[in-house]
Amino acid sequence: MKQLFKKGLAITMGAILTLSTFGSIANAAANANPTWNVDGRVIMHKQLSPYDYFGAKDPTIVYYGGKYHVFYTGANKSGGWQMLYTSASTIDGLKNAKRTYMSKIGESYFCAPEVFYYEPQKLWYLVYQDGSCGAAYATTTNIADPNSWSGPKSLGASGNMGWDYYIICDDQYAYMYNTPSDNSHKVYMRKTKLANFPKGWSSPTVAITDTFEASSVYKSKADGKYYLLSEDQKDGRYYELWSSSSAGGPWTKVSEKWAWRGNLKTYNADKWTNVVSHGELIRSGYNQKLEINDINRVDFLIQGTTNMSGEYQQIPFDLGIIRNYKK
Repeated sequence: MKQLFKKGLAITMGAILTLSTFGSIANAAANANPTWNVDGRVIMHKQLSPYDYFGAKDPTIVYYGGKYHVFYTGANKSGGWQMLYTSASTIDGLKNAKRTYMSKIGESYFCAPEVFYYEPQKLWYLVYQDGSCGAAYATTTNIADPNSWSGPKSLGASGNMGWDYYIICDDQYAYMYNTPSDNSHKVYMRKTKLANFPKGWSSPTVAITDTFEASSVYKSKADGKYYLLSEDQKDGRYYELWSSSSAGGPWTKVSEKWAWRGNLKTYNADKWTNVVSHGELIRSGYNQKLEINDINRVDFLIQGTTNMSGEYQQIPFDLGIIRNYKK
């Protein structure tokens, strides 16, 4: 009887553990229509004129060394776009933190950055679009010093080029996503072995279709899946959500309107945006794997505005956080 009792107990406990594990996985599945909480703006235009006179845009953000480091695009008063940098120990502290024009790179046109630490080379990479290389990068060993970046350098990619270059790595490859300039509403992906990075890119293949721009990719530790965010503009500006078991796809659409004006429900400050435009999730780490804890619990630093009229370069974008969870 004791043996039968022990066997029955073991089976019962095993079933409970199985159900518990299954429940955790099921709960980690991406919510296709989350409720978003909108916090106040933390980076506003005209804080470092003339570089951000019209707008502050296209942020990339990492937390490292006790600070949030943000690189972003400023819409210059004289036209065009250049990159700026700021940092603070808290998100709220970014409101009054020093802004720095990236003069060490200092091109007339360079924007839409992505930053990460590439562990195999022990270097910080800043990937961006520019007027001389197209798909460009700069490197440093000190992310906290905006004057330490060396660049621009070319990523050496070709075919279906355009803008919004974004890189994520797994244990074998680096994958680069971008929007082409042919108005095809596609996003392209190319890859290279880690040993060859940042060169050696393959020919581009179509990752997703019927979208717009500003794609980014992350790995969620909660369910082990990769998530691709892509901005579309069929109904204002908003973000789609796609998923895959691989950083290189193939991708399955989770939601056409994952983050859009219709599910911006709670404003914790003034109603500063009714669009969800070019942004980046705050990652759980800072390296090339671009990991987040859980796609259902993210802080999304976006560019937003309530005024999309007029010339695009002069739209008054600011940067702030939206969250698909309650604090």
